[in-house]
Amino acid sequence: MKIGISVLTAGRNAGGPETYEVELIRNLARLDRNNQYYIYCTDESAAQAIDVRQENFCYRLLRPSSRWLSVLLSLPVLMRKDQVDLLHATFTPPPFFFKPLVYTVHCVSSFVRPEFYPVAVRWRLNKLLRIGIEKAKHIICVSAATQVHLQKLFRVPVNRTTVVYHGVRPIFAPIPHQKASQSVADKWNIRNPYFLYVGKLETRKNVGRILQAYARYRAMSGGQEKLVLVGRRSASFPNIDKVILALGIGEQVVFPGYVPIEDLPLLYGAAKMFVFPSCWEGFGIPILEAMACGAPVLTSNTTSMPEVAGNAALLVNPESVEDIAEGMAHVASSATLRSSLIERGFERAKDFTWENCARQTLEVYRKAVC
Repeated sequence: MKIGISVLTAGRNAGGPETYEVELIRNLARLDRNNQYYIYCTDESAAQAIDVRQENFCYRLLRPSSRWLSVLLSLPVLMRKDQVDLLHATFTPPPFFFKPLVYTVHCVSSFVRPEFYPVAVRWRLNKLLRIGIEKAKHIICVSAATQVHLQKLFRVPVNRTTVVYHGVRPIFAPIPHQKASQSVADKWNIRNPYFLYVGKLETRKNVGRILQAYARYRAMSGGQEKLVLVGRRSASFPNIDKVILALGIGEQVVFPGYVPIEDLPLLYGAAKMFVFPSCWEGFGIPILEAMACGAPVLTSNTTSMPEVAGNAALLVNPESVEDIAEGMAHVASSATLRSSLIERGFERAKDFTWENCARQTLEVYRKAVC
């Protein structure tokens, strides 16, 4: 087969979607030296991030630099030149395509919870999502929860979809707690025990309720743990500093900002607890990263998160500040519970590998060209 893969987030420090593109292609390269792959990207940084140098992998740089124009104009031209048998759109599909399309659906929250997105972003995103969902030969769903939402919202037949889970990068592995804590103290001057959150600081991730629950936890328990929020700020939650000031927790909240992937295992490994009560996740890679590094996990009882966490996390109602705060108190106060969550988390994380993701994706490709 000649397989085209359209990547839009690799090299952009774009979180989960970038991790997916990079690790999928790296693991396809490890598994497959027979099929020919053309990686269509909008920036040279994508090839650098993916870092696959193999005879059957070829990078095609789309032009102009605006990805909306280049996907519309130069992608079809290059696909014809390369005579690909199928195109895999890993984030959003092109508006037009003339070969079988495999489309990965990461999340449908823009349809179900439109309040999480600016109007212009939501309109453009939903338009492209509909194209991919309606016209793809086969759809890869990153979770069974996403698959169910596609059936309910768009009546997509089950036989047009395959659930293919994400994996955990090998870099996410246990580091002795004392060693991790010393490194965190040296790098970020965080010397207290702390609760950790990793992700964009946006409304969909429920950061506002995390802050409220943390303030309530401190008030009701007297806990001295810091709250470390790792990630970029978002226009969807512009008043985060005002919220922190109003809650009176300005001295307790730490913002390291964006942290490179190679440093995240230190933060996970030193954390007393990983808090991730997101309102909506298509998958939720940080849950598995935290588990693989030995952090006890508190996450939500909705969308894909129970599916990913299994019995290895404490699940709470993300819409309830009280429930999140009580969950924090429960995990923080019980060494036995933390130890149990850590042990179960290690085992749970082993079930998710990028090799399995690539192997199952390759099977989807074979189905799509039949």
